Amino acid sequence: MSETLSNLGTPKVDATEKTNVPGQMTNILEFQPIDGMVLTLSNRGGGIPFQMDLRDANDDPLPLDTDLEIVYDAPHLQRPQTVSESLANIGTYNRLSIAEQQNEDYVEQTRISLNGRELVVRDIDIAAVAIESSEQIDWSNSRIYVDKDNVTTRQEA
Repeated sequence: MSETLSNLGTPKVDATEKTNVPGQMTNILEFQPIDGMVLTLSNRGGGIPFQMDLRDANDDPLPLDTDLEIVYDAPHLQRPQTVSESLANIGTYNRLSIAEQQNEDYVEQTRISLNGRELVVRDIDIAAVAIESSEQIDWSNSRIYVDKDNVTTRQEA
């Protein structure tokens, strides 16, 4: 079943907002399927459209030179693995509103490409958005959405 992911989670996927450590690559949003579920993020269309409004405690956008990537962690891994391209600049997300990022005219600019065709996340795994920024994210005025056409959940076999 397709569903939009966000920093608020869904009935089938828990979302945990985290505060980054300035100057270090840190998870800011972790997705973990609830017990018995599997989450799949698909590279359909050349990447996964993310809509983001990332702000600091002063309600200012995070700096343009904030690095961003998608990471995956599982019990069998010694450390989380980067599973997407690394963005060295978040200018698109700072320049465009969430509504503009969802508009067909701009959606190509918001795609983040996975290193493979898809990322399958079991209920014991975590997929996360991670950043390295000089400023801390403030979740009281920040939002992240993942396009529902690239997200599926199913009961684990």
